[in-house]
Amino acid sequence: IMQNMGSIFGSKEELDKTLDSIFGKMEKMKENSKLVNDHMKDNSKTTFIAVCIPEFLSMYETERLIQELAKFNIDIHNIVINQILFPEDECRMCKARSKMQKKYLDQIVELYEDFHIVIMPLQD
Repeated sequence: IMQNMGSIFGSKEELDKTLDSIFGKMEKMKENSKLVNDHMKDNSKTTFIAVCIPEFLSMYETERLIQELAKFNIDIHNIVINQILFPEDECRMCKARSKMQKKYLDQIVELYEDFHIVIMPLQD
């Protein structure tokens, strides 16, 4: 293998320099990854805020995100729920959607009772 690489990179000295450069960059990347990892796990420096809408797929993905972050000991205790409808007129579709959203809102509040939950209405 080394002989084949030598024919690609030229002489053994050039190959050694190239490999040293590659390994040096990989070592630097490893150091940077550890630094980022340490920052992500330090809740005095980093916290995640999940943002979702009260619909099935969004709720499923939010739960998956929270579980993955918890698995890696990354702080997440905040959820923002966007696009909440508060129907004020006789719009049947708005009322139906609001009813569906309420079902998911109730689930979120029950499932994440120890989280800080912020509810944001749908803006015009």
